[in-house]
Amino acid sequence: MLFYVSSSTLLTNSGNMVLRFYPPTLALSDLVQAYLISHVQTDRHTPLLASPFPPEAEQTLFFYPRDPMYCFHHRSNQTQRQPSCLIVGPQLSRVDITMGHDHLVIAVFFKPGGLHRLLGMPMNELADDSLDASLLWSSDIRRVDEQLRQLNDYDQMQQIVETFLLEQFRRRKIGKHPVDTALKHLLILDKPVSLDYLADQACLSPRQFERQCYERLGMGPKMFSRVARFSKAFRLKEKRPDLDWLEVALRCGYYDFQHMLRDFKAFAGSTPTLLLAAESGAAFRPYTSTGL
Repeated sequence: MLFYVSSSTLLTNSGNMVLRFYPPTLALSDLVQAYLISHVQTDRHTPLLASPFPPEAEQTLFFYPRDPMYCFHHRSNQTQRQPSCLIVGPQLSRVDITMGHDHLVIAVFFKPGGLHRLLGMPMNELADDSLDASLLWSSDIRRVDEQLRQLNDYDQMQQIVETFLLEQFRRRKIGKHPVDTALKHLLILDKPVSLDYLADQACLSPRQFERQCYERLGMGPKMFSRVARFSKAFRLKEKRPDLDWLEVALRCGYYDFQHMLRDFKAFAGSTPTLLLAAESGAAFRPYTSTGL
């Protein structure tokens, strides 16, 4: 999927949202899918509302240089204030986000396996969890955070984040394994391929390939594809409200509506209709690498 710099201002339920997408520089194109800057400013007299974030197949690095953000985890039934720099690993359960009145986020969406290559740590350690980025990068990430707080120019914000990632990339001398290319096939949901084919493309046995998926993705290949299919179905219905849910299910590779319903209950704790209604009434919509 190709990304380009785009800028728009959208009217949300309680204010304006500015969006800018950026493609990665060539040196990072094997790791990074896209950058997104989203800025929502609302009237400080309006109540703060929670927005549902169902699981996505992507793993992400977030920066929150303005108002703090609070996250309610449905799995743990707890609310936490998020750090200003946050690494989000493979997600399997829904969270609800409450943003401040000046909500600015710079998001880095990684390609499958990209965050593992950047961090050098097994992604199953971050399964359904997140990590304060300062615990890994300490002074480097704090410097980036401080620079972002002083800026109002979105292009400069993206350049600062990308410069930081380039420094980490060159410092770690990140290489590439055939398995990293094979992982990209997991996102081609309309033409699924067998585990044996993926393992062959990665020059591994099926069992070795599965182990590499847990290390790079934090989950097995079947579960990763299942999360990606669920997310695709939800986003398709957002973009095409004229489609009924059965047609959405079939277009996204489900056998029938009941199989899709099972995934919505498993990953979002809700039916498709109720989840869409919750998002429609929220202060803003979730940010993903494919748009809002």
